Amino acid sequence: MEFVDNHWTDKKLSEMTSRDWRIFKEDHNITTKGGGIPNPIRSWSESELPEWILNAVKESDYRKPTPVQMQAIPIGLSGRDILGVAETGSGKTAAFVLPMLVHISNLPKMTREIEADGPYAVVLAPARELAGQIHKVIKSFAKFSSIRAVLIVGGQSIEEQAMELRNGCEIIVATPGRLIDCIELRYVVLNQCNYVVLDEADRMIDMGFEQQVVDILIPCPEKH
Repeated sequence: MEFVDNHWTDKKLSEMTSRDWRIFKEDHNITTKGGGIPNPIRSWSESELPEWILNAVKESDYRKPTPVQMQAIPIGLSGRDILGVAETGSGKTAAFVLPMLVHISNLPKMTREIEADGPYAVVLAPARELAGQIHKVIKSFAKFSSIRAVLIVGGQSIEEQAMELRNGCEIIVATPGRLIDCIELRYVVLNQCNYVVLDEADRMIDMGFEQQVVDILIPCPEKH
């Protein structure tokens, strides 16, 4: 009798074989490089995201994870660095925001003393419009938590932004130039920032922000 192996769509998660995962990635046009990469998530219900995030995902009408979310989220949850390439509109913002929120939720709750060392995470974007969109997405997914995000971009009052920073936050979403201004004016420090996202990193380099990004990630003691 010939053995017939069912397609992955007919299998439970526990029944998935390495061949099934290979076919799954091919079906969703997912390509990965590196060793020991976690398997993608097939659905939100099979992810390891906490209930409060899944509730926010449901309210945001994210019915099914996109390919970049399928693969990037489990990698982010594992604490590994990742370089992701995906088209505009592919859901890459949620792909890095959701693991970031989980990471922050596992850290000590912000107190006045902890806030003095700055945020836990920084997201850099090349343009204030994109930074604003990211900030909005973070707020929507963090709505059932106490995690706070502050938007730091040009074209707005830096004094008002400094006031928000003084009130404390877990996440800063910023353009490189304005964040450097805030650091140099001592409005913020990044002593405990251990989660960094460079959104559209190639565009930031093309726009001439490479040195500013380096100054933020590897600050010179005499400057900052």
